[in-house]
Amino acid sequence: MSIALRFSRIERAQQPQLLAEIRNILTEVGAHNVEIYNQEYWDWQYKNLPTGQSYVYAAWDADKIIGYYHIPIYFCSINGQPKLIGNIQDVAVNPHYRGFGLFRQLAEFANADIDNSEVDIIYTFPNDKSIRTFLKYNNFKQVSRVPAYIRLVDSGGILRTKINLLGLEKFAGRIVDSVINLFSRETKLTNAAVESVTEITDEIADLFSDFGRSFGNHLIRDRAWLNWRYVESVRGKHHILALRESGKLTAVVVVKEDEMLVNPSLLIMDFAFANGNENLLMHLINQVRIRPELTNFKFNLMFVSGLAPALSSLRKIGFFQIPERLNPRVLNLLSRSSSNLEEGDLINEQNWLLTLGDWDVF
Repeated sequence: MSIALRFSRIERAQQPQLLAEIRNILTEVGAHNVEIYNQEYWDWQYKNLPTGQSYVYAAWDADKIIGYYHIPIYFCSINGQPKLIGNIQDVAVNPHYRGFGLFRQLAEFANADIDNSEVDIIYTFPNDKSIRTFLKYNNFKQVSRVPAYIRLVDSGGILRTKINLLGLEKFAGRIVDSVINLFSRETKLTNAAVESVTEITDEIADLFSDFGRSFGNHLIRDRAWLNWRYVESVRGKHHILALRESGKLTAVVVVKEDEMLVNPSLLIMDFAFANGNENLLMHLINQVRIRPELTNFKFNLMFVSGLAPALSSLRKIGFFQIPERLNPRVLNLLSRSSSNLEEGDLINEQNWLLTLGDWDVF
């Protein structure tokens, strides 16, 4: 095949053509999320984000788009200093053009271009199948294998989607749930109440800001970002739950209705808690699990993935870490400086706060 390749940033007038080609490529590869790629999604994800900045690149064969590479830009903090960070996502190559090193060339073009911009840092979350290009050709460093945790809530419901136990799934599920609950620590707080929130207030934004300051590297989860990411999101339904003790806001968790393993699920997208007291978060998540009226959503399991010391404490309330050999999509956090930042701070896992809100694979 003779390919007349060229690479470019996508101009505004070319965006409808790109959107159509994204849908074509996803349809060809049998992707499950073709329907989300409409103008509403595009505007939310790449136009209306708080910075108003996105870099979108394409590979061309003559006038046909045959590959794409997206980098939305966010405000972040690196060692307490405000910076701009780009998140590489939504990348693909037309299946008829694979095997020619096209993705590598597109990635090299995009990364070289963004190095000449005002963006300070790039991060991305490839799986093991796609990590090679980033490490070998684009000078990324691996920060961490991102752990994932799951909590079975209705094991009977899960069993019904997997095997036929001649109607005994509900009984077997109760046994499994009883064992899990037996080894889960009960959480109790006095004068505490959980409330559903429909808007991001200054009080919520301040809690996220204070929580983020305990980490060296993190997205700026201010009021504008939280509103954009969760309240205005066009991807799924989010619930914001807040914990108050004696009237004072002490913890917030954002969960999303979704499906995992063919089961209705709640994904823990984001969280914050006061005074370094992770028990506040444990109590809030436990309340979400045992009180379905808080979300009015029937779910069989809860899931979270990210980097934060509090996540390992979820074992106390019945979560378990998914072994890598059983995780169908282990994600890797990669980062690199696109300016003159010292990379030592970027590749230290302990510096990072990372939640499902950082990336958009669900």
